[in-house]
Amino acid sequence: MDLKALLTLNNADKLFANPKRIALLKQIRITGSISQGAKQAGISYKAAWDAVNDMNLQAPQPVVSSEKGGKGGGGAKLTEFGERLLKLYELMDQMQDMVLKALLDAAVPMDNLLDLMAHFSLKTSARNQLAGEVIALKDDSLNDNVRVKLAGGQEIDAAITHASTDKLGLHIGKKVLLLFKAPAVSIHSLQQPLSSGNRLKGQLLQIKRDAQRSEITLDIGGSDRLYASVCNDSIEGLPLALGDHLQACFEPGQTLIACVK
Repeated sequence: MDLKALLTLNNADKLFANPKRIALLKQIRITGSISQGAKQAGISYKAAWDAVNDMNLQAPQPVVSSEKGGKGGGGAKLTEFGERLLKLYELMDQMQDMVLKALLDAAVPMDNLLDLMAHFSLKTSARNQLAGEVIALKDDSLNDNVRVKLAGGQEIDAAITHASTDKLGLHIGKKVLLLFKAPAVSIHSLQQPLSSGNRLKGQLLQIKRDAQRSEITLDIGGSDRLYASVCNDSIEGLPLALGDHLQACFEPGQTLIACVK
């Protein structure tokens, strides 16, 4: 299937913007003229003028500003609001494309917008990107401790500033994305006692080695994968056959939080 959604913006029940009007605005921006923009967009001058006039009347600010023709000729250009409208339409069009791709790919999570955007477009240097739900917020004097429950049921603590909590609008039930780098994670046996920090149990899916370091991938449940990059000396003597169970550990302060506010 090759699905394509046509994005239409309505003001109440009245048409405000659709693909034809957006195409016209783009050509007006390029040509600096409503008449030339109409020609390039493949519509009549009257239809173009009516569309521009209608959008200008509906919008809180004009979309296009124009000057009447004269000795030097008339001209038109997009206002700041008009430029923002084009950018908004482009972003919404990209989001529609992501949703349509997700429909045809059963591996793409569709529980919330953050999961969907992270799958397709969120690129960071942090190898670990885990989605979850805030289940607790605790004020620890200088910082806030945010506890997040992952899809597989395990929990992660993140330590962030009060200002960051306010900026992200965090609350119980908020969907968030946790980011932390693979070198921040250490790997231990299930029997090794650890006094503090996050501890996630997982099953060894993959291990890659070179002379100094190893890259380890664990299945931590709920289709989540955790990645660690560790010194070979630190995992000497551990059970490292595929399918073995281990625990991954990292500090709450190493964890970043992202969300859609």
